[in-house]
Amino acid sequence: MKLDQLNEKSQLEWFVGFAEGDGSWQVDARGRSIFIINQQDPQILNNIKKLVGFGQVNGPYQNKNGSAYYRYRVGNLEGTKKLIDIFNGNFVLNQTEKRFGNYLKAYNAKDSTEEIPLIKEKHIPTLNDHWLSGFIDAEGSFSGTAGQHSKEGEPLGVQIRFTLIQKDEHKTMHYLAKLFGAPFSDDKSNNTTRLFIGSIKSRNKVIKYLNAHPLHSNKNVPFTRFKKLHVRLTDGKFKWRLESRRAKERIITLVQNINKDV
Repeated sequence: MKLDQLNEKSQLEWFVGFAEGDGSWQVDARGRSIFIINQQDPQILNNIKKLVGFGQVNGPYQNKNGSAYYRYRVGNLEGTKKLIDIFNGNFVLNQTEKRFGNYLKAYNAKDSTEEIPLIKEKHIPTLNDHWLSGFIDAEGSFSGTAGQHSKEGEPLGVQIRFTLIQKDEHKTMHYLAKLFGAPFSDDKSNNTTRLFIGSIKSRNKVIKYLNAHPLHSNKNVPFTRFKKLHVRLTDGKFKWRLESRRAKERIITLVQNINKDV
């Protein structure tokens, strides 16, 4: 299902989730509120512009490493007010709410005729809404490995996983881990939490959720490969040591394809 085929509520849930992952609420040198999303794929930005009905998509620009990216930008008063209506009171993450609070404060000080209060109610995501789909589009990672441990260098096993990492969001990440029945780890040295989904049961939950709440960015490509390999590894017939060399090569190719940039 395409983004424009969702109902309005689901579209906005996805958009808030994606924005919490990749959006940036800024205040420029003139004190004006600016909202920006940078992406290598311009199509997802054009889809966002079509979804909300305003904003500009410009580019390509060039990163310091030479890679191209595109930018969705909202800086006019009408668009900023509409974004405030969309975001205010619908955040999940504490850090994005703080950045939005500064963005809203600047708008109230510079452009608003009537002060808009920051709504501090939190949206609690579930496996029945689209916020997490948008957040995974922005922040999720699908990967796989085929370990080489034998003397001949032959891969002895295959692992595939889905990962989410966030900084300063322990409570939310622990909650998401519970949703998927997955382990997590807290790194106190940099205050990050990693959600690691590698078990069959947890992978089934991720796949079931994303089948019902599809991804809309290029990240759907590695997810599709991830899902295909998951089915192959759990069909009850897969035994790595008993697979033919050609079958192992196909599995390794699938693993490598999950890890490819899109």
